[in-house]
Amino acid sequence: MLLTVAANQVLTTAFAYVAQQVDPGLTIMETLIFSCVTCGLVSHWLRADAHRAWCDAVEKGYVGPRHGGNDEDVLNIAEKCPRRWLVVLHIELNPELAGTA
Repeated sequence: MLLTVAANQVLTTAFAYVAQQVDPGLTIMETLIFSCVTCGLVSHWLRADAHRAWCDAVEKGYVGPRHGGNDEDVLNIAEKCPRRWLVVLHIELNPELAGTA
């Protein structure tokens, strides 16, 4: 969520600056609309990228079960997984993948 908000703030600030240079009569409503749409698009992009990272990690064998100490299977993500943080994000967004839901 923080990444989405930060990216949205940067893009909205850039938009507001450039738009004010082009049209000094720009109202806050146009900037607000841009911000809302950008937030949705960045959020969708991040979720889609996390899903692609998950699929790649599963396909390349970076994700697999690890036998836990208490006779339960625990999901293991290899440390060498190139986009590990996105795989973890995808699991956090979809906890049923890890069997924790």
